[in-house]
Amino acid sequence: MATDASEVFSATRVILDNDAITRSPTDKRSYRIIQLDNALRCVLVHDPKARQASAALAVGAGHFHDPNHAQGLAHFLEHMLFLGTDKYPDANNYQDFISAHGGNHNAWTGTEFSNYYFTIDAPYFEQALDRFMRFFYQPKLDPKWVEKELQSIESEFQLKRQDELRRLYQVHKATANPRHPFSKFSVGNLSTLQNQPDAPLAQQLREFFQRWYCARRMTLVLVGPQSFDQLQALAEQHGRPIQSGCADMLYVDEPLYLTEQLGVELHVQPIKDARRLILTFALPGIDDDYANKTTSYIAHILGYEGPNSLYSYLRNQHWINSLAAGGGISGSNFKDFNINMQLTAEGMKHRDDIIEAIFSYIQLIREHGLQAWRYNERRVSVMNAFNFQEQPRASDLAPQLAINLQHYLAEDIIFGDYRMDGLFEPKARQFLDCMHPDNMRITVIHKELDTDTIEPIYGTHYQVRPIHFERRRKFIEPATIDAQLPEPNPYLETPWKLQTVAPDEKHEQPKRDIIAPGLHSWHLHDLDFRQPKAHLYLGLQLPNVIASPDSFALARLWCELMLDKLNEQCYDAEVAGLHFNLYPQQQGMTLHVSGPALYVPKLATTLVQAMKNPKFVQQRWHDLRQRLLLNWRQALLHKPLNLLFSHLNVQLQPHTYSVLKLADNLEQSTFASFTETTEQLFLQASVQLFAHGDLHQEQLQPLHQALHAWLGLDSDLQFADLTPLALSQLSQPQQLTTQHSDSAVIAVLQSDQTDVTEQGIFMLLNNLLQPRFFSSLRTEQQLGYLVGTSYLPMQELPHLMFYVQSSRVDAKTINLAISEFFASVPKILASINTEEFRKVQQSLTQQLTEPDSTLRARSQRLWSAITQQDHDFSRLNRIAEAMQKLTYDSFTDRAQQLFNNSSHQMFLSASPVSFDSS
Repeated sequence: MATDASEVFSATRVILDNDAITRSPTDKRSYRIIQLDNALRCVLVHDPKARQASAALAVGAGHFHDPNHAQGLAHFLEHMLFLGTDKYPDANNYQDFISAHGGNHNAWTGTEFSNYYFTIDAPYFEQALDRFMRFFYQPKLDPKWVEKELQSIESEFQLKRQDELRRLYQVHKATANPRHPFSKFSVGNLSTLQNQPDAPLAQQLREFFQRWYCARRMTLVLVGPQSFDQLQALAEQHGRPIQSGCADMLYVDEPLYLTEQLGVELHVQPIKDARRLILTFALPGIDDDYANKTTSYIAHILGYEGPNSLYSYLRNQHWINSLAAGGGISGSNFKDFNINMQLTAEGMKHRDDIIEAIFSYIQLIREHGLQAWRYNERRVSVMNAFNFQEQPRASDLAPQLAINLQHYLAEDIIFGDYRMDGLFEPKARQFLDCMHPDNMRITVIHKELDTDTIEPIYGTHYQVRPIHFERRRKFIEPATIDAQLPEPNPYLETPWKLQTVAPDEKHEQPKRDIIAPGLHSWHLHDLDFRQPKAHLYLGLQLPNVIASPDSFALARLWCELMLDKLNEQCYDAEVAGLHFNLYPQQQGMTLHVSGPALYVPKLATTLVQAMKNPKFVQQRWHDLRQRLLLNWRQALLHKPLNLLFSHLNVQLQPHTYSVLKLADNLEQSTFASFTETTEQLFLQASVQLFAHGDLHQEQLQPLHQALHAWLGLDSDLQFADLTPLALSQLSQPQQLTTQHSDSAVIAVLQSDQTDVTEQGIFMLLNNLLQPRFFSSLRTEQQLGYLVGTSYLPMQELPHLMFYVQSSRVDAKTINLAISEFFASVPKILASINTEEFRKVQQSLTQQLTEPDSTLRARSQRLWSAITQQDHDFSRLNRIAEAMQKLTYDSFTDRAQQLFNNSSHQMFLSASPVSFDSS
């Protein structure tokens, strides 16, 4: 028994037990929801087979709760909570403990909620939870760390200053109701987070914490192999010390937009070239509509991309390249419903025609779209996804449930994202009535627009102007367009069901059949994951695709055109849960098809037949070519670390080309030369096929025949040699320039061996050094916001990368800091005791050998093994066995050799420079 703030005696009570919570039939976990005597609601998830445990805590406090004089304070508090508690005052204790026991952690701050979570090897869950939960009742908030971590907040702000989405988001805030909390600057920086004469920052943080962080505003999730009694005991022990009640509540009663902020057009100048049109309709809050998902249903019809759709009409006019409906910000009293389009050059000239067409289609939905069969068809698709969902990892499940319990009825914490009770027509008509020109904001994003205002935080140039009467009248009375509502979806007529299993059918690994010299077909009817789903991979070895940057660029455009062409034809399949992708890679091309097993081989066969002799439209070729050129030329323009990683990849990996070189080659092509050249891409071909899931071998025969008819496949081609280049063969140091104001450095450590022991050593190094590298260069030295390490095997040749991106110091300083860290590695290794080494060794070994958690994960692992020619599918087990045999002394000896050998190291740096981006 315990006493809360109101002096009412109460005890932990069960709100809902397992049977009362709506779950997917595939969900093998058990659930219980309890409430502690301080009003903390907790979801307990028992997963008897889990190797790791997870916890998440969501609190109803986000940037909406920031004081006006300290915008970004909620986000700053999120950072500070990790840096020590009364019992564990060391700022690195929590992270070091999590990293040392096979785990990871993170957090985020949203508009009205913040979420904290971690995962760790299950035996250490209680010790991790003791450290984690103290964030919420005894944070240190040490002034020493306040000053240091403020630099991290500033670095994060500087990192995002040229992020297009962040810049657009801030213009959105600047043009909304200034009395609505959405208008506040959410990230914070050195300008908004300052000591006040009567309140130092440390005091402001503590006051914010005491005001908003209490058990009544929190939801806790514990996931692990522990029993319900054990999980409840952990929740009680570590959750009860949290203060029960808060001083007040935040009620948002201001509208998101003032009257004069609707019926307007915004012009926004991006940093990169872009042509985008966004229509935003201001809707009321939709939290009370989650059981019907009315906006999701309307978005489904508006965003439909099948034959005769709105998208098809606009694309056939050569006005748009993409259309997405339904996105947009939402909160307790508002919802933005967006229709977001990427325009062609021609589309920029026809923006009003596009908007008129959209209003014409909305009118069509009003008159004929609110039909029960349409809603039910959508519901069938969503319920298929729910009933046959692959279970999320505990690390994803915990933070998701913590937020869901803040929004949904307790019984819907899992089902709430899928629940569709029926079409509630009054709500649908209310939302459609909100889709009116007077309730609309048009946002146009392009470099050549007139602007008259500069947003002060990110410096974005923009303009707001009212929609004049003549334009408004055109939108209110739109002309009819040649578009129709979707027809019934043939892929939803047949329920998903499992196929039969032969009595003697026992396949633990994929079996290979050589159908033709150039067609090797791998198949595994999976009997573990009994779901009516399948994954099918086609790996096309095409020497003419990878022969040069020119051919690779043309192959990429060919894939884009094929996907564009197939999208309309196969969109109903996509809606029903079938997905496909086609892309060039280092051996040629890959086609991946996934979804309900009944249709996967059929769709794959349809796709292959369509790929045999495609006929492309020249205007569409031009539109997609321009989009690809634009994307390639701007992909790395303002991202220093991404630029370095891409450059390293091109330097080391054969048949990998820089996007700028691809763009230069593609720009030289004409439609005639493209048509002639792409016919040559498939003259030489062999295929590796892998089909996995609820499939029988005979279902693949039509696909085999279609492949043979298309490619011949009379000879088995040799795999291209993809052995990475040695770092010693490359010029050093490598210094690049970037238009971003940050500097960045990647230091690469490369092995000269591919044996499994060496791979295990590099994995151990990554896990042992990562928290120490982060602690030194990020927490202690505050060199930058992006600091970390990454293990990357290239064709089984191990690489270890250390990276830093900084707005505070230049590349030379980062280089020096990483070099000093490298020099300290022998001392670091000497400080690692055998117990820590053994724990990391055991955790990695378990990760490598644990059973696949989902059908998708198993498909990806097996396909990766096939492409790596690991035909007995044993590589991960062999690495685990080799790692388990490593002694502490043999590991440290080899590690010191690696760090002492400068010929196997390389430093790449990117520094800002000013030049004409045109």
